[in-house]
Amino acid sequence: MQMMSQRGLTNLSATRTQPRRGTFALEPIDALPRLSERISALAERALEPNPFFLPAFLEPAIAALGKKSLRLAIFSDRDDLHFFAPVVVNGGQVLGGRKSTVWAHPYAPLGTPLIDRQLAPLVTDALIQHMRTSGRTIFSIPHLPLKGPAAEALRAAAGRDGFWTVAERQMRPILSPDQVGGVGEFEKMVSQKRRHDLDRQLRRLCEAGAVSFMWARTASEIESAFNMFLALEAAGWKGRRGTALARRKGVQDFARAAVTRMAQSGNATVDVLRLGENPVAALIRLEQGGMSIPWKVAFNEEFAAFSPGKQLMCDETRRWLADPKIERVDPVCEEDNPLMAPLWPEREPYGTLLLSSRRWGLGARMRAGMVDLKRAGKAKAKALLRRRKRPAKAAPKAAKTSQR
Repeated sequence: MQMMSQRGLTNLSATRTQPRRGTFALEPIDALPRLSERISALAERALEPNPFFLPAFLEPAIAALGKKSLRLAIFSDRDDLHFFAPVVVNGGQVLGGRKSTVWAHPYAPLGTPLIDRQLAPLVTDALIQHMRTSGRTIFSIPHLPLKGPAAEALRAAAGRDGFWTVAERQMRPILSPDQVGGVGEFEKMVSQKRRHDLDRQLRRLCEAGAVSFMWARTASEIESAFNMFLALEAAGWKGRRGTALARRKGVQDFARAAVTRMAQSGNATVDVLRLGENPVAALIRLEQGGMSIPWKVAFNEEFAAFSPGKQLMCDETRRWLADPKIERVDPVCEEDNPLMAPLWPEREPYGTLLLSSRRWGLGARMRAGMVDLKRAGKAKAKALLRRRKRPAKAAPKAAKTSQR
């Protein structure tokens, strides 16, 4: 299945000979305000959208989480911007070459760069050439949808004049509303037993009080709904673990600023499931260019028996399936996510794409191997931790002896 189908229809090869002259550059992060309008314009004509790279999200993220080695990778000519991604640059030799890595962090696990779809082959060829002339021979893109047109264009450029490989492959759950039969598809996606369980839980929740949904879009609504989300998340397991947004002021301020600014341009919404006047689940959605990202979800654990988080996500799924403007829903989660994996059967490959300007790509190969070894080690440690947390099985009772 071609991801973001309308974008994938462009004949990329037809633009390779266009006589445009442009240059790649690594700008300092304080250039972001100057480039903001051009980045937003590029996002509207990019091969694939990435809401995390919109200035409204990126600027507060950099302020809260940015690194000293962070730069803004751009390709531009006198007329416009044709490539954009925040990148972390490495100054030393790393496994056969200096490298740059698209900046993806736990609050933005999607590395798709913004590439002008009308000039994709020209831009990606120029990226490989820039890697060669700058000495940064490895360009790493984590959390990339490997079936998408951006990955296709990047692989093609590396295949023409360099080398590419992939690390950290996984099959993530996604939803493609434009590829299925509308809202009725939900009945096919979810098993009859699961639907009966969810319906029963929803009836029980309705018996406890009036159930309603609230979709916050205006500034005052966003502020109120965001505070509801913070309270729900802080009171749950993320609060106990210390990973809730409210546990770190810098992270909370970044998230609040990003959601508020994204909402001002229609790119963010906070949805709340309420019981009476009390919120029992909340979801923050980011949307841009036909893509919707269910970014953060939280629920009141006192109502866990009614699965309020799943109820909210099921309602959202039905609306995504019925919305002609939504082409793709990407929860940017791991493949075994306990909320999304059982709900959506569709899977697509994601991974870290490593580009090399060297024909044999030995440095890229070695780095891919190390990344995969590190991931395998983490997975093994995670599995071991889960086994340790499982309650021990009760010992079987001894057979009674005869008392005759």
